[in-house]
Amino acid sequence: MTICRSRKLVKRHQNEDGRLTSDHSKQFSGLPTTDVCQRSVLIMKRVTPLFFMFACCGPVIAELPSVLIIGDSISLGYTPHVVRMMQNEAKVVHNRGNARDSGTGIKQIGNWLGDTQWDVIHFNWGLWDLCYRHPESRVQGRRDKVRGTLTTSLGHYEKNLDALVSRLNETGATLIWANTTVVPEEESGRKVNDDLKYNAAAARVMKKYGVKTNDLNKLTRTFAPDLFTKPGDVHFKPEGYQQLAAQVAVSIRSVLPQQGESSVVSRIMFGSCIKQDKPMPILNTIADSKPEVLIFLGDNIYGDTEDMSVLQAKYEKLGADAGFQRLRAACPTLATWDDHDFGVNDGGADYPKRKPSEQIFEDFWLDVSNDGARTHPGVYDAHVFGPAGKRVQVILLDTRYFRSPLKRGEKRVGGPWLPDDNPSKTMLGDAQWKWLETQLLQPADVRIIASSIQFIAEDAGQETWSNLPRERQKMLALLAATKATGVIFISGDRHWSELSSLDQDKSGRLLDLTSSSFNQVHPRGTPTANRFREHPKTYHKENFGVINIAWDKTSPQVTLEIRDLAGDVQLSHKVQLP
Repeated sequence: MTICRSRKLVKRHQNEDGRLTSDHSKQFSGLPTTDVCQRSVLIMKRVTPLFFMFACCGPVIAELPSVLIIGDSISLGYTPHVVRMMQNEAKVVHNRGNARDSGTGIKQIGNWLGDTQWDVIHFNWGLWDLCYRHPESRVQGRRDKVRGTLTTSLGHYEKNLDALVSRLNETGATLIWANTTVVPEEESGRKVNDDLKYNAAAARVMKKYGVKTNDLNKLTRTFAPDLFTKPGDVHFKPEGYQQLAAQVAVSIRSVLPQQGESSVVSRIMFGSCIKQDKPMPILNTIADSKPEVLIFLGDNIYGDTEDMSVLQAKYEKLGADAGFQRLRAACPTLATWDDHDFGVNDGGADYPKRKPSEQIFEDFWLDVSNDGARTHPGVYDAHVFGPAGKRVQVILLDTRYFRSPLKRGEKRVGGPWLPDDNPSKTMLGDAQWKWLETQLLQPADVRIIASSIQFIAEDAGQETWSNLPRERQKMLALLAATKATGVIFISGDRHWSELSSLDQDKSGRLLDLTSSSFNQVHPRGTPTANRFREHPKTYHKENFGVINIAWDKTSPQVTLEIRDLAGDVQLSHKVQLP
């Protein structure tokens, strides 16, 4: 049993000059001993050239990818949280001490890289480079932007970064540039908006080498003043570092090898409809339930605007929620949209801002510029998890970007929409239909089709596939033609949860589990008519859906659940897949 003797070090942390301060001690309070050990290893000064986070807390799992974080005191603040968030996904370590300015990087990069074969390197220089210092200044770090001398000129900074990225490229690792966090007003040694100038220079270098950027500057510009250590300080309180860590973890995860052959997925969670201005306690409930994959089914914000700055601000509001950050850092997070995050209630292809809205959606949810959903109009996408024999495919449909106008009639309980048999109308559009066919031909043991609106439920005035019956039938025919097995639909939108089923002649019973809403209670409390409802019970308070897969059977046994705000099961249904 390994004993950590460095608990007394947790009240100290290196500041930007490499000295020790108590500014970050609060982030260690209340943590279990193993977490304290991991954090204390980070700040120990007399260890091997790299801080191997798991050294005092248990064996390193050799199969995990190796991730190196290089940076100054800002990265020293968020790295312990990244270690915790990714402890089952990667071996995350920080270079020894404070990486300071880019000139220090030129001198030390070989020592920091060592002889480890890194899979990912997440790196930054900047705050030290743009700092002015004067030998007679009494401010910590000798900072003085009035009398002081600039550490690294903009031109030399760009030249240094070019040399550093060239060296990092030699490692064969996937590189992620973390741009420099915001310089606040009243900072003693740094000028406001110099961070933008230096980031612009860095962006030119990263573009030259094709390096992905993790935009921490954009994130920290949204921080409230109380997330900074004090006015005029570039450092953050523990809550600020946790937000940075969540984005860093997502960025690193996006470039790690796909789970594919390496990990069996047995627990998938999903849901829909988040009012971004309301509390979201259910997100912490979901995180406590330990999802292995999480799917957001749409209405992930209530945008409802043609003003893209308003839409962007609402995404930022969601992104700042601590529970949301915790979830995104905990597991792969997939998303499609519905009408409200698309931009207009009940909207379709005639929404004039669909292209810029898609860009904002993809910038928020996706982290790799060549991700599948970025290669075509619309946000449809597909992901595969697990090895052959235990393979899960998740197909995310886009029921908004291409959808034809609906037929309006007298308002019923669910809304004004009527079934329309017009053969020229489409739900998915030709390109998405062709893509879907290729996806259904891929091998999978469990195949989850995520539709923002209900697929099976009958029309009762609401938005549903039944409003375009030819398109609904086309889907059923395609499932039969491709002989797609293990199909389960999941859907949202309705602000209540229910399970619908449809008997098919040759393919057995098709299921559609609807989960809605994450943080809204349905005001009416009663559902619309649905002759396809599998169980009479529906649930109308905050909820999320769960797909549990038992792989120890001759064929997968799936348990579908709806859970409430407390995590208790409200609906449950078992099915043995063929």
